[in-house]
Amino acid sequence: MWESILEALSQVTLSRGARDDDGVDQMHHFATVAILAAFAGLVGMNQYVGDPIHCWVPAEFPDSHQDYTENLCWVSQMYYVPMDEPIPLRKGDRMLRDISFYRWVVVILLIQCLMFKFPNILWKELKGYSGINIHKIVNMAEEAAMTPPEEREKKVKDISIFIDRWLESYRVYKYNVFIRMREKVSGVLCFAFGKRHGTYLTGLYLFTKILYLVNVIGQFFLLTRFLGFDFYLYGFDILANLNNHGEFRDFDHFPRVVMCDIEIRQLQNLQTFSTQCVLAINLFIEKIFAIVWFWLFVLTIASIINVGHWIFNIFFQRSREHFIQKYLIMLGLDDKTRDRKLFKKFVSHYLRDDGVFLLRSVGNNSSDIILLDLVKTLWTNFKKVHGKPAPDLPIEPTTHESFT
Repeated sequence: MWESILEALSQVTLSRGARDDDGVDQMHHFATVAILAAFAGLVGMNQYVGDPIHCWVPAEFPDSHQDYTENLCWVSQMYYVPMDEPIPLRKGDRMLRDISFYRWVVVILLIQCLMFKFPNILWKELKGYSGINIHKIVNMAEEAAMTPPEEREKKVKDISIFIDRWLESYRVYKYNVFIRMREKVSGVLCFAFGKRHGTYLTGLYLFTKILYLVNVIGQFFLLTRFLGFDFYLYGFDILANLNNHGEFRDFDHFPRVVMCDIEIRQLQNLQTFSTQCVLAINLFIEKIFAIVWFWLFVLTIASIINVGHWIFNIFFQRSREHFIQKYLIMLGLDDKTRDRKLFKKFVSHYLRDDGVFLLRSVGNNSSDIILLDLVKTLWTNFKKVHGKPAPDLPIEPTTHESFT
């Protein structure tokens, strides 16, 4: 069974094709959504297909009354009272330990799925306004990696033409006071005014990553509010329990034996019964939220590191230069004494933030060989127009005639 499940997951993953995001993003909008949806399906089958509740009723109740009692308790508020404590007399005191959350577990898991998917939906809808189809470029690069050298060279040339036209088309050619003000603002707000300043894609992507991080941290507050206890520390309590007792022990957060008050009306007489019920479904819900806590914890740490890494890559020019320079060094095209100023112009004024981001996306989803060839083609064409041609290398045709 496990082999079949793993094979199905691998087929789904392979059929998704090239991606324009990184592994941490896919952990959010793909892996987490799949895990939460699977848990929702498991709980839903137990609730609506299985037999989730059994109640003890007085001996004088016939079988039909027992079915009625269980159905009524399932849709009513129930509360938890430890066996060594007396049942409070006031109804308000009883409901202080209300555990009716179990009925809404499927709903909350589906809401979580939507919250984890939303940043990815936002990214997909807004990235097209950049003027280039990132997914298409990544797909072309992935296809080029699987072709023979002659055909690969042609595909890389086509990709470089697409990128060159995009870089030259979305550019500010006339400068005035307002344009320079917008350029300064786009450096801070990134994608707000960055379409022609080369910061739209990077700003939008960073904003999406921050949404992922805010969402995963917000999940701890959401589940704390929903479950009625400090979910922030739930995983640490589990680890402490394992360390002290050497086994997983049940918590009172997900009680199996609960109380339910039912009222039976007979003419003008109203009789109230407090019956004891068994919620076997809480056995699964407890383990599910334990797994969810550890997954969210790992995802939070990974997201913090990932956001910090991208902030460094986006806001520090040296990081962008180093990313491009390492490929030029591999090609033997980097001359620090002669081409240093031209190289800085290539990164800062030609590629800019969005161009470097696009190349990073290609590198993350294709092979280094393709990215190496692509950087070589773009650099060679750039030097042909703005500097001396690189020796002993084929010069690819370029589409730009002037450069600002």
